[in-house]
Amino acid sequence: MRFKIRHVTTYRYDKPVALGRHLFRMQPRPDGFLTPHAFSLSVYPPPLGLAPLLDLEGNLAHVAWFGGETQELRVTVRSAGETRLRTPLLADLDTLNLPLDYGGDRVKLFSYLWAEGIDPSVADFARQLARESQLQTFTFLETLNVRLRETLVNVPRMTGHPFSPEVTLAGKRGSCRDFAVLFIACCRLQGIAARFVSGYVPAEAGDRQHMHAWAEVYLPGMGWQAYDPTQGGSAGESHIPVAAAAEAIDAGPVVGFYSGQAESEMAVDLTVSVS
Repeated sequence: MRFKIRHVTTYRYDKPVALGRHLFRMQPRPDGFLTPHAFSLSVYPPPLGLAPLLDLEGNLAHVAWFGGETQELRVTVRSAGETRLRTPLLADLDTLNLPLDYGGDRVKLFSYLWAEGIDPSVADFARQLARESQLQTFTFLETLNVRLRETLVNVPRMTGHPFSPEVTLAGKRGSCRDFAVLFIACCRLQGIAARFVSGYVPAEAGDRQHMHAWAEVYLPGMGWQAYDPTQGGSAGESHIPVAAAAEAIDAGPVVGFYSGQAESEMAVDLTVSVS
C-alpha cells in the first residue's frame, strides 16, 4: 500500500508564552514492513534549533528548542512511503503456551512485562480469557482482540492520556488508545510482553481522520506481532506505525512544555491519502 500523509497540529495560547523543549515523534517508522519515500517537518515559530534523534525506544524523532514568545505553535508533517503485508515468521507452537518462556530475553523485556498495580478486575478478566483459551497463546490473543472489539464502544478522543485499563473495562467504552492500553495490560498479566504503538490507519470514506493506536506483543521466534483491538484483528498493510513504547506516554507524537500565564487549545488538520 502506498501512502501520503499531511498532518498539521496547531496549539493556540490566549497570551504570549515561552516555548520549552519539544519532542516530535511523527515520522513513519521503518520496521521491515514499511519503506519510507519522503518526510518533511516544519515548525512555526521557527525554532532556534531542530535536530533528528533516536529516542530511548528506538523511534525516529526530532527535538526543537525555541527563543522569544509566541501565541501559536504549529507543526506540519508531510510523509510518503509504502507498506507491505505483514507475514509472521514461523515459530514452534508447542513453546507458545501461557505463560511464555522468554529465557534470557526476559530481562531485556522487563519494561514490556511490567504488570504491577493493575486493578484486580482486569486480572480477573485476563484469567477468564486465558482459561477459555486453554492457555494457548495465539488463541488468547485472538480471543482478547475480538472480545474487546465486540464488548467495548469506540469513542474517539482527540486529546488526553489513555484511561486506566480498569476504567475502560468497567465503562465498556474508550478510544483506540484506551483499547490498546487494556489489551497490553491483559497480555502482561498473562506473561506476554506487550507495547503501545501510535500511527495512522486511513479512515473510511466520509469519516474524520485521526491518529490511531494499537499494540504489539513479543513472541519467541516471531518477534513483535501487531494486534489492533479497536478493529478486532491483526494490524496489517494499512497500519502505518510512527512510534512504539512500553508506555503510551513515551509514544506521544508531540511532547513539550511552555511557560507563561496562558491557557491553550489544540486544533488538528490531518489528511491521510492512500494511492
